[in-house]
Amino acid sequence: MRRMPNDTIMVSVGDQQFVTAFGDPGLPIDGHGGNDTMIATVVAANGTLTLVGDDAALQGRSHAGNDLLLATVDGFANYALVDGDAQTMSDHAKGGNDTIRVDASGTTYVSLYLAGDAESTMAGAAAGGNDLITAELGSRAYGAFSGDAGYAMSADALGGNDIICVTQAGTYGGAQISGDALATMSGNVHGGNDILIYTVGADARSGGASLMGDTGYMSDNASGGDDVLIAAVQGNPDSTSIVLIGDASNMSGSAHGGNDILWGSQRGDWLYGDANSYAPSAAGSITGGRDLLNGGGGNDQLWGGPNSDLFVFNGGSGEDVINDFDQGNKAVGSTAPEHDVIDVRDYGFAGWAELKSLISDDGSGNAVIHLTANDKITLDGIHAADLQAGDFIV
Repeated sequence: MRRMPNDTIMVSVGDQQFVTAFGDPGLPIDGHGGNDTMIATVVAANGTLTLVGDDAALQGRSHAGNDLLLATVDGFANYALVDGDAQTMSDHAKGGNDTIRVDASGTTYVSLYLAGDAESTMAGAAAGGNDLITAELGSRAYGAFSGDAGYAMSADALGGNDIICVTQAGTYGGAQISGDALATMSGNVHGGNDILIYTVGADARSGGASLMGDTGYMSDNASGGDDVLIAAVQGNPDSTSIVLIGDASNMSGSAHGGNDILWGSQRGDWLYGDANSYAPSAAGSITGGRDLLNGGGGNDQLWGGPNSDLFVFNGGSGEDVINDFDQGNKAVGSTAPEHDVIDVRDYGFAGWAELKSLISDDGSGNAVIHLTANDKITLDGIHAADLQAGDFIV
């Protein structure tokens, strides 16, 4: 296997320039990429930067190097596309363990597209590396971030175990973050065990993001990894819109969800343990993971999804709603019993008897758990009389 040298490549982008750089151009099929360092500076208006850690395509049994890709972006209306390994990966190609760092905190109207492995697609038995992606967005910015593929993973592709950390540092912005493929996972694809962290910075006036542990649409026999999704708000913005989804926005066919951990911010968030919509090929063909959901502060909307899930509430949790307590399997047409559990240990109740005395039905017949004067949990479609000691950890 031919091994490419370890290179240091430096590029700069000016006004209205298009600059593309590859770490290992001409990497042969079955070759091994070098461990390259690529450093880019964009000080421009309407500039476009493309950095690729290895080559345009990885095929055969090519193995990408462990690359370091650094970019500083400043100016107005710039685009930056950074791929840890290639633009496409197929066959038995394997991605490297790459580090991608992009600072665009000083920009206005920047667009970032960062992928740990392939900019577009991973097919065949291609496997992603274990990548670290960190980015800071400026004002009126948008970013799309994926641990493995910037668009789709198909056939028997395998996602790496990636970490993605995105901060909205400017006044306004939004992001889409996926642990594996940004858009779709199909066939027998298996997602990695990823960690996704989104932060609304102290100076932001608004922030919005959708975090998906694996992908946007998961179909066929694709399986999600065991992911951790975390959202944080450092200041007091006028508004936020944060959605955390353990596996995929939509799961269809016989897709399988992973065992995920979702931790919301201090504001009102929407948390889905598996997906927010389902299209099973047969009743119960989709399976969900055993997920842990903690909305954090604020008034949160929570869906555990199929399978038995754990809902955790800490002091100051706000007025939250669990929309599918013990009802998640219905969404996939399954009649299998499930047993969701609510953990309220942080509130210091003496036991079930004390907690039970604080549960009553609202005007619509939904059970409401009054934790404090300001914190309560509403269980949509569940009556107070339906609840037992085993439904809680006290």
